Amino acid sequence: MLKLSANISLLYPELPFLDRIYAAARAGFRAVEVMYPYGYSAHEFARALRSSSLTLSVLNAPPGNYEDGERGLAAIPGREQEFRESLKYALEYASITGCSSIHVLTGNTPDGVDAASVEQTLRNNLNYAAKFFLQHRIALLLEPLSRQILPLYSLSRVEHASCWVRELRAAGFDNVGLQVDLYHTQMEQGNLEALIHRYFDEIKYVQIASVPGRHEPTVGEINYRYLLELLETLRFSGCIGCEYIPQASTNEGLSWAREWGLLPPDTIT
Repeated sequence: MLKLSANISLLYPELPFLDRIYAAARAGFRAVEVMYPYGYSAHEFARALRSSSLTLSVLNAPPGNYEDGERGLAAIPGREQEFRESLKYALEYASITGCSSIHVLTGNTPDGVDAASVEQTLRNNLNYAAKFFLQHRIALLLEPLSRQILPLYSLSRVEHASCWVRELRAAGFDNVGLQVDLYHTQMEQGNLEALIHRYFDEIKYVQIASVPGRHEPTVGEINYRYLLELLETLRFSGCIGCEYIPQASTNEGLSWAREWGLLPPDTIT
């Protein structure tokens, strides 16, 4: 049975943040994921997780100045110390909440900096992050993000992210893997079944949402029933992150997940 994780940054938006954890538990989710939890107490988050018997499956490392459009620091020359501090902050939050996976955003390609300098900065920072997290038994996840959503993002295709994963693993960092958001991947390059097969051994986490709209995986152009059945057939052991925007109430849109272990809609309160 696939393990579904509720993205509480997007699901249950009508509820206070910590109450979303309890709502996800009542619906039958086995885990929750979160984008940027740093405005909330890690200790309160951890207590809510324990009370609901859920785990925190993944969180993002701090992105830099989010309001100014920053989406990570790893590829930005001159921001290395700030990047390292962001890893410490993410690790502290993960340690308190019991989260074993951290997605490190690579960041936007800086204007006016040559490609070789950006690549070397990213290489140095990813090596540092992989070693740092390995010491604490934390998985480092790399996720390609579509340039249709983030036009300047430095890591937009699965094959490029795979190159970094393979390079880091060859250096002895077996804690590194791919986080593949099928919403971003469909918009950037499509061919989802082939990509799942090709990179399956590197994929540690999958996220889902409709294209277009980023809604429930029952609408739009992606046949998620087919892809989820494929992942189950392949015995995918990672989480499936439900990172989508509900079209109405979250529970009303969860009927698709009944066969994947969630409670029937009429039992969700």
